[in-house]
Order: sequence, then structure tokens, then C-alpha cells
Amino acid sequence: MSLIGEFASPTPTLDSKTTIFDAIEYMILNDCDHAFVQHEDKMAGIVATSQLLENYKSEDMLGSTIREYMEPLLMIKSNEPEARAAEIMAEHDVNFIAVTNQNGVLLGVVSLNNLNSQPSSL
Repeated sequence: MSLIGEFASPTPTLDSKTTIFDAIEYMILNDCDHAFVQHEDKMAGIVATSQLLENYKSEDMLGSTIREYMEPLLMIKSNEPEARAAEIMAEHDVNFIAVTNQNGVLLGVVSLNNLNSQPSSL
């Protein structure tokens, strides 16, 4: 059984007031496919570069912030099985889940695509 902590990747944090354009630019320049969103000193959600780019192409987003396009921040402890992470993401219809250590400190994030691309550990 694989533990979800094995799949976590480091993730930057952006302020919720960051514009879509600035977030996309930051994430591309720093080779990130997602970022945590912080609002008023609390982690509030997560955004994906692909989602921001898709919305940016299809809408007039001048001045829009990432807070408007973030997914909720769901968390799972690093010692939980990967199947549990996939189950939580499916239950909440999200593509990312934050991974924490046993003390609740954020370690990174796992995407549903990342889990789906891993060979089965049966």
C-alpha cells in the first residue's frame, strides 16, 4: 500500500488578491502546476495553472483574482493511503489535496492526475 506522502510535491503559496495574470506568470516562471491560496493569513484553497490558463483564454479576466477560481483546500495526513486521497477528492469533486505531516504542517500537494498515472500498488 502506497502512502499519500510519497506523492506530495512542494507547493508555493500565493495571496488571494494575486491577479490571474500574475499568478499564471509566477507559476510558469517557477515551473509550478498549482499553488496554495492564502487569505487573511489562513490557507483558503488551491489553484491550478491549467485551470487559470483555460479560464484566462475564455473570459475577460482583467483584474480578476485567484480567489475567484480556487478549489477548496482539503487536507490529508502523509501516512494515509493513496486510495483514501483519491476517495476524498472524488467525494468533493476536486483535483488536488494538500498533504500535511502528523502535526498539520503543509508538506505539499497531490493531484488526481498524479495518482491516476501511478502504477497500481496491489
